[in-house]
Amino acid sequence: MSTRRHRSRAIADKLIAISIAYQRENLLARGLGLEHLRELLLRLVRPLVRQSASLAFAGFWREIEENFTYDLLRLISAEQEDNSLGGADTNLTIGRLINHSAWPDYLEITPKIEAQWINCCRIVRVTQKDAGIADADIVPDGEARSGSDRAMFNAAVTLSAMRRLMMTGMTISIPDAGSESVPPAVARVVLGGKVTGSRGFLPGIFEEALLTLEHQQPLYVLGGFGGAAEVLARALLEVGDERPLEFTAGWHEKNPDVARLQKLAVEFALPAGVRATGAALDALFVLVKQARGNLAGTLRTGLTDVETRELLTTRDVARAVQLVRKGLESQVGLEALPA
Repeated sequence: MSTRRHRSRAIADKLIAISIAYQRENLLARGLGLEHLRELLLRLVRPLVRQSASLAFAGFWREIEENFTYDLLRLISAEQEDNSLGGADTNLTIGRLINHSAWPDYLEITPKIEAQWINCCRIVRVTQKDAGIADADIVPDGEARSGSDRAMFNAAVTLSAMRRLMMTGMTISIPDAGSESVPPAVARVVLGGKVTGSRGFLPGIFEEALLTLEHQQPLYVLGGFGGAAEVLARALLEVGDERPLEFTAGWHEKNPDVARLQKLAVEFALPAGVRATGAALDALFVLVKQARGNLAGTLRTGLTDVETRELLTTRDVARAVQLVRKGLESQVGLEALPA
């Protein structure tokens, strides 16, 4: 019996971060739609959960069409059901979704939702206190959507802290069961993503890519499918020291919310480990320039330079999946499994 029917021991209990968001106009301009992103996402993650790798994904829980959280949950649930009916030959340990949710987003997660998906998902609530916000500055939950300066600032700070904690790991308290350790992500795959309209100091994919690179973990940028991932891929493929406008604070401050957050970052104290827009973009661009001279090495893809460049540009779903799998096989021990 082939050992490929069973989970890879090397990848067992490891956490792979997924960064994805849908920006309709950006994708339509490239002849792509929501279904292209959804197909790519599911083909990428299915072999991971079959080998007991869990997925770190900071998705929201509103039931709207472009919410990928429920796509991942349904996939994991289906894999669990298939596995339970498959007998000893297919007795895999199916990975789960680790949903990192920052204040105040997690206030929308009801006990009913959590109970419904408890076998597929662990929700990791990142509080204002987890983000390093002083007790005197914590905003009551009832005022989370007030629109006040402090509520807006604390939400952005907690969002940034959540993204950092995905890469460092954390311990969460479980009522009546003590605590549980959430491991750090060992690799990240980014695709799509919003370039404008971000709720934090900068686009999520930019900040998550920055933190992944700083923690020296593999980063797979699928730039051929539009969004912030395409902007990042294009910058990585440039030569010299040219800095794209999207990597400057001034470009993002055209968004009134980002401009407001920049002013609040001066007025209020930023907790340790949280950077405002300008500082974060400066740090990201330093790493982008470094990658231009050593693309595969800086991104730690486990691919050749030619393959890494192909991954950054291809719009072929099958080829993108093949390249990510090859890289993860090299870097975190992923075995080849049928899609």
